[in-house]
Amino acid sequence: MKKKKPTVRNITTKRKPPIERTVEEQIQILWKVIDEANMHLDSEMSTSEEKRHWAKVICDTMGVLTKVQATRREKSPEDEDLGSLLFKVPKTMRRAIVRRVRKWRRRNLSAG
Repeated sequence: MKKKKPTVRNITTKRKPPIERTVEEQIQILWKVIDEANMHLDSEMSTSEEKRHWAKVICDTMGVLTKVQATRREKSPEDEDLGSLLFKVPKTMRRAIVRRVRKWRRRNLSAG
C-alpha cells in the first residue's frame, strides 16, 4: 500500500476592507483613547514603566488628533487641552512628553 503524500493547501485570508469613518467619529475615537490612557496614567496600581507607556500613548494620539483635525481644516487642539492632560503627569515624565511634542512639531508642522 502506497503512502499518501501530504497535500499542501494554499490558504489565503481575505482581508476586510477598512471601515470608512467620518472625521467626527475619528476624533471621538481618538479622545476615547486619550481618556483611557489618562485613566491608566492616574491609576495608582500602574508602575512607572506603564505610566511612561501611557504617557507616550497620549503624546502619539495627540499627534494623530492634530493631523485628523488638520484634514478637517480646523485648528489643532489648544495647548491648554494638552497642558491640562500633562498637569496630571509626574514632572519627570511631563518633561519627556513636552520634549517629544516639541520635536514632533518641529519635524511635522514646520515642513508643511
